[in-house]
Amino acid sequence: MRAAFQIALKDLRLRIRDRSAVIIGVIAPLVLAFIFNLVFGGAFTPSEGLDISYGIVDEDRGDITVAFSEGFAQSGQFEVSGYNNRADAEQAIEDGTIDAFFHFEPGFTQEVLAGGSPQIAVVGDVDSPTSTQIAASIAEGFSISLRTSTLALTTAAALSGSPITPDFIASVSDPTAALGSFSIADLSADTKQLDPTTYFAAGMAAFFLFFTVQYGVLGLLEEERDGTMARLLAAPISRSAVVSGKAILSFLLGLIATTILIVSTALLMGAEWGHPLGVALLAIAGVLSAVGIMGFVAALAKSPEGAGNLGAIIAVILGMLGGVFFPIGQGDDFLSNLTFITPHAWFMRGLAQLSGDASWTEALPAVGAIMLFAVVTGGAAWTMLSRRMRT
Repeated sequence: MRAAFQIALKDLRLRIRDRSAVIIGVIAPLVLAFIFNLVFGGAFTPSEGLDISYGIVDEDRGDITVAFSEGFAQSGQFEVSGYNNRADAEQAIEDGTIDAFFHFEPGFTQEVLAGGSPQIAVVGDVDSPTSTQIAASIAEGFSISLRTSTLALTTAAALSGSPITPDFIASVSDPTAALGSFSIADLSADTKQLDPTTYFAAGMAAFFLFFTVQYGVLGLLEEERDGTMARLLAAPISRSAVVSGKAILSFLLGLIATTILIVSTALLMGAEWGHPLGVALLAIAGVLSAVGIMGFVAALAKSPEGAGNLGAIIAVILGMLGGVFFPIGQGDDFLSNLTFITPHAWFMRGLAQLSGDASWTEALPAVGAIMLFAVVTGGAAWTMLSRRMRT
């Protein structure tokens, strides 16, 4: 084992002096992560709360409309402004002050108490369709609840033989209870998502990791091509030590590059990776899977050039399918399930599960899945390369 480490450290010094490993492993992913976040980050940024402003035009000023206005404002989820007339509210939409407004015409409360079904007008900005749809849904739910209350009052009055008077209404129901027809609450999703900065940083780290570890496993083929492999095999060391040395080199290159990216993106870009222990386990598992897959590719190839080309193709396919450039396959469809045949997708999923101050144990399922890739492909690569060194 000592010989394997000596081989790995000797090659590590050569690769660092070569600078190509530094460019591929650190500089390129860091620059691309910054560019992707700068260009596309806003498209994936989830809003913190509901950044929606509404207006209320209450020309009725009855018990029901006043209760609606007060309850709506107290919900704390929207910015609510009152307007004296519809013209002022329409001007506020034109000025961009509000996204939509509710309009209660005079006599609204009286018509409800009389058993009618008055309409709530909702006027919204054409450039804010989602906000307008939310307002329309709230108004519809409120109207339905009012009609339900009116029907209940009518039925109670018919059964008791009493006329519908304010005193009778007060004795059996509270019309303002219709405010309970809608509610707004924060819900936690079953599957978490990374913020854009962390997403692109993690995606680029996972993508370029496969190119970085190639420098180690391709060293076997390069030494075989250059004739130096015969000298290594003639030395008083085992053939397994030669293969192990190249594997250790790949692991060290990948781990160093990934660590530098995690730390630098956290300091320079504000990426939030999550619990350090969970991130460390994911990083180690990801590097091992990359070493295994690229080692398997090297075992199949006949030359360093062929291994490099085939490895690049596989790295790009796995990266795109794993969603390192943009989220793909949200849900339970075929594409969503197909992404999990890649260690990239599990790496991103594991980091997502660590978001929001989650415990490091949340990453363990993803770590286990990634290690499965490492064991299967790494075992096959070890067997094939060791056999190749004996021939």
